[in-house]
Amino acid sequence: MNDVVDNSNNFTGFHIRTGEMSEYDQARSDFAEEVRAVIGELLSTSASIADIRAAHKHVTNAVALLGQREHAQDFFGPSEAALAVIGSFLDRSPIVGAINPLAVPMRVFSERDDSGEMIAVGRVIFGTAYEGPPGCVHGGFIAAAFDEVLGVAQSLSGNPGMTVNLSVDYRSPTPLNQQLLFRGRITKIDGRKISTIGTLHYGDTLCAEASGLFISMRPEVFEKLLKIRQGGKH
Repeated sequence: MNDVVDNSNNFTGFHIRTGEMSEYDQARSDFAEEVRAVIGELLSTSASIADIRAAHKHVTNAVALLGQREHAQDFFGPSEAALAVIGSFLDRSPIVGAINPLAVPMRVFSERDDSGEMIAVGRVIFGTAYEGPPGCVHGGFIAAAFDEVLGVAQSLSGNPGMTVNLSVDYRSPTPLNQQLLFRGRITKIDGRKISTIGTLHYGDTLCAEASGLFISMRPEVFEKLLKIRQGGKH
């Protein structure tokens, strides 16, 4: 087994906020929240066709306005330096990102449980856009949320890495529009391998359980991924 790799500095900002959100990103966060509202309205509205088309026109105009402006190659703010992208990745996450309208977003943080162990905790309310079975959260979004929560849990090792395997057992239907609680913890560290488990509860009801295996990433691999993402060669 290879030695543990210290990736704590490399992954800073992926799962833990390292600073205040910039004014630029706050503006995008506010915009993203409105986009989520548009999605919710579109799914549930019973407005007339004329009203829907009028609303569509407003959205079209907004897209055209932004489309005419400059676009950063790596879709980060104009004032951010190359390495600063790591410190702001959290806000761009498709699961918890405040400026990513695809995200719920879920609030994930670390805390000590009753035994004093550090664990990851996620709180979220899935709206109608995430419906699978009638009135219930689609299982794919539950799995994605587990990946994020267990990702935060494995980062508590100080040597975080990437998901190798994620397994989810669904125990009970997970309701929409209700406060849900995810918990994740490390169960074993074996060299670069970090094993985790997690649960999802609605009140006292166990909705799902998960296990995940992560592998600490070597610094050179991490740097290579950054270069690829910024337009470099594979």
